[in-house]
Amino acid sequence: MAITIKRAKNERGIKLGCLNIGDTFLYDNRVGVMVDRNGHTFPLDLLTCGEMHHRGSYPYGPTLEPEAIVLPISIELTYKVVG
Repeated sequence: MAITIKRAKNERGIKLGCLNIGDTFLYDNRVGVMVDRNGHTFPLDLLTCGEMHHRGSYPYGPTLEPEAIVLPISIELTYKVVG
């Protein structure tokens, strides 16, 4: 999957806990989205389709805490169904 990210000048990071369900963000050069499953809100890594983990512990280890600083982004996904 090719991902191109363009960062706006002076764009500042915010705490992960400030994002709403459906908001997309960038963390450690990985794209994530906030999702809800059975009343549990968590950051989903769009590359692995699993919970997003701290840098250095990827793909296992502690997941991101609400205090983690992320960069909110706006993305458009294009996909193709094969088969």
